Amino acid sequence: MDRKELMGKLDKMFFPQSVAVVGASDVPGKWGSRILTAILGWSYRGRVYPVNPNRKSLYNVECYPDLGSIPGEVDLAVFTIPAKMIPDAFRECIAKGITAAVVISAGFKETGEEGAGLEKEIIEIAREGGIVFMGPNTMGVVSAHHSFEAVPLPTAPKPGGLSIISQSGNLGIQMMKWTGHKDIGLSIYAGVGNEAMLKAGDLLRYVGTRDEVKAVAMYIEGIPNGREFMEIASEVTRKKPVIALKGGNSATGSKAAQSHTGSMAGSVAAYRAMFAQSGIIQVDTPSELLNVSAAMTHLAIPKGNRVGVMSFGGGWGVIAADQCEKAGLVMPQLTPEIIRVIDAYLPAFWNRRNPVDVVGEDDPEMCLQVIGALARWEETDMVMALGIVGRSSFLEDFIECQERLEGKIFKRELKLSILKDQIRSEDRILSGIGKIQKETGKPILVVALTDGGLTMRYTDYGPVITLSNPEEVVAIFAHMAHYGRYLEGIREQGR
Repeated sequence: MDRKELMGKLDKMFFPQSVAVVGASDVPGKWGSRILTAILGWSYRGRVYPVNPNRKSLYNVECYPDLGSIPGEVDLAVFTIPAKMIPDAFRECIAKGITAAVVISAGFKETGEEGAGLEKEIIEIAREGGIVFMGPNTMGVVSAHHSFEAVPLPTAPKPGGLSIISQSGNLGIQMMKWTGHKDIGLSIYAGVGNEAMLKAGDLLRYVGTRDEVKAVAMYIEGIPNGREFMEIASEVTRKKPVIALKGGNSATGSKAAQSHTGSMAGSVAAYRAMFAQSGIIQVDTPSELLNVSAAMTHLAIPKGNRVGVMSFGGGWGVIAADQCEKAGLVMPQLTPEIIRVIDAYLPAFWNRRNPVDVVGEDDPEMCLQVIGALARWEETDMVMALGIVGRSSFLEDFIECQERLEGKIFKRELKLSILKDQIRSEDRILSGIGKIQKETGKPILVVALTDGGLTMRYTDYGPVITLSNPEEVVAIFAHMAHYGRYLEGIREQGR
């Protein structure tokens, strides 16, 4: 099958105009019910054909005894039936002219020799009949821009620029949940399962061709054809960042990966080398995968590794400086020119160093002037702002303390008024940061006085990302700078 034909069949998989759910049910908890509910419960506008020989309708949608009984064309078939029934079901697909399928069903090579034989059989049937299929043993697929969600744990994520490709269903679904709950924005989710036919590399190539995809997050346990994967990854990373979390790095984890999807994890050093050579950004934890992917989906890639830091107090700045040096980021010394610019906004006793300590000055406009000065300074590529948002919770605690001191409860209206003033102040700061980001083309990350991790704040000038501690920001900046150097190396090779 040539690349153009494969891409066309993947379009049918992720952007189907009609879908059949084989094994559809309305019994709570059954996979056929969960998948059908997910498809019908969003705003998918295509035709849905439940297939169940024992039912006339499901969720007020007409049911069909088999694929051949469906009157119209079917772009995609999703299977939740037992593994031993899949071969005959694929033959029905061929007779019906269905060329794209998602096999949710488990019971294949991940279960042993007998399952491996069954998996080999469905591969042969699919190849002979021109079917492209995801799985088996997959948690499904999602196409947010198409409002199509065929997974057992629906999220209905906001359409956006991040695509997720995962060799683990539960980790992939969790990533998608985080993406939805944190309002990052999803393009495509692909749970590749056992990769009997479609490999992670095939999906990477596909999402790499789509304009709405701005970054790709991957969870990988094993790559059977490393050279082919590297070629695909090198092609994609020239255009958009690919961030990968590699599982199975320990002896125990490697054994778990083999029993999980039947994949061999391989050498840690080999994967690190493969990722580095092909431009893939490797992270170490799921939360880092989320953080880096969100930032690289929404923010500009820096041209270098120089960081300007503004801190609301001294301690945060010291920690940020330590973390930057540890990560290989440079915090340039302030020049006389930039000192003169910042002198105009801060008290005479400010530290005149990077990180810039604004000595607790609670003035939103002043903070924005300092952030803007650092971002416009030609010696920085990125800016970190520490402790200037997220103070509402401290204010609430102070009000409670004041109430205990005075022995009376403040009126609710007064509390709300105080808190609203603080929230409006922080909104002005975030909007101002969005404006500076847009003007300078430099990423600015904010460390908020909260414990909620990554938060997306959408302003009239674009998104602003806040995190809960300096080390999260430094990790993001280090990966962004590394990718920036990779792109610069490609540009130099092309000269």
